[in-house]
Amino acid sequence: MRCAYHSLDGSTISWARRLYDEGVEILLYIPSKESSKIGDNIVPKTHNKDKWMKWGESDPNTIHFFDASGSGELGDELKKEGKHVIGSGTFMDKLETDREYGEALAKKVGITCPPTKSFSSLSAVLAWLETNPEQEAGDGGWAWKSDKYLGSDATIVAKDIEEVKEHLEHVKERFGDNIKCILQEKIKGVAVSTARWFNGTNFVGPFEGTLENKKFMNDDKGPATGCSLNTVWFYAGPEIPRVAQELKWMDLEAEFVANDAPPGLYDINAILDAEHAWFLEWTPRLGIDSELTSQRGITSLSGFLEALALGKPVDQFFRVDTCYHAVRLSIPPYPNEIDKLAEMGDKNPAKGVRVRGYDGTWEKFFVNMGCAWDEKTGLYCVSPFGYLGCAVTEDPSIKKGFEKIYKFLEKLSVQDLQYRTDAAEIVLKDVSKMLKLGWDTTPTMRR
Repeated sequence: MRCAYHSLDGSTISWARRLYDEGVEILLYIPSKESSKIGDNIVPKTHNKDKWMKWGESDPNTIHFFDASGSGELGDELKKEGKHVIGSGTFMDKLETDREYGEALAKKVGITCPPTKSFSSLSAVLAWLETNPEQEAGDGGWAWKSDKYLGSDATIVAKDIEEVKEHLEHVKERFGDNIKCILQEKIKGVAVSTARWFNGTNFVGPFEGTLENKKFMNDDKGPATGCSLNTVWFYAGPEIPRVAQELKWMDLEAEFVANDAPPGLYDINAILDAEHAWFLEWTPRLGIDSELTSQRGITSLSGFLEALALGKPVDQFFRVDTCYHAVRLSIPPYPNEIDKLAEMGDKNPAKGVRVRGYDGTWEKFFVNMGCAWDEKTGLYCVSPFGYLGCAVTEDPSIKKGFEKIYKFLEKLSVQDLQYRTDAAEIVLKDVSKMLKLGWDTTPTMRR
């Protein structure tokens, strides 16, 4: 197998290294200048996009793999040229960056959506709130979400209208007014992600479930960071899980074909209550932490991606007999904002921090997200954000799985290492809520 690997910010370097270890001829390209050193001396790389393109074009059997949306035009171009493309297309970009479009597609196939209003600017939201002061969400809360990536300011779940107003004034001052966004009624329940791979014609493989927590610190303190901990499982078939039925996955297949959706991983984030799975948003890409976790359940990553690209069966590559658990590892200045990193320069505290006690870059407990390697230093952080990696393991028991992780972390030596210590408690609480509300996980899961 031959793979031209395109990683938006290098955070899936563990996938690239695993492919390399499985004997894949690979060339990695990271377009982000801030993260371009991730993976140095770990996988074959180039910092030149043209070189990466020419390398991919030199063999018609090359699989062009993208780990994130955002390069859809390039993906479409390669696909039109007859190349094998996974993970990139303008359809994927639109699903993620145009919330109104994504919700419209969900409604078209009958997925239940919370009451939502769309706006073309922050001023429009503020004006609506001023002229509709009596508008209160049913559960006493609102979720505001931006189409544009704004770091930790991109979303907020607020208790009342005043909190929304304060946040929008803050965002407007930092990023300007011209930002498409939505205001969505908050739904009480359990947040669960459901994902499945698409091969260009059909959804294939088992459904994947993820429970994660985004808050930085224990007891849900601090900013939302995308993910701080997670548990992932594959639903054992052949029955379609209730959550997938509620999210109309089988009806979505025809819509994906009609929209020429590229092969890749598609995820729906939803809130589960006693009656419905309420659509929140699409994640048409690798879910970063969740996929670093779930790759443990794929027996051969190279075999799976090749089969996916060629439209062949893939079920044989998935292990549905256990669960997969992870805790995100970071160092200061994480969590941070991208516009502040340039000011730090060489004073960035993450620069060059050594990692001691690691046991690999993907295959054991430590999974690399932001490190490079050299013979003298060993593994060291090059992510300016302070992304270090994840500690990952597998176990049917949630409690025992996270106990294994924390036992490993006692041996991991990194200056100012940061991670949550309440992962099992958080996941167990969500699983209990799911089961109480009548939703399935997987028969192998143990609490």
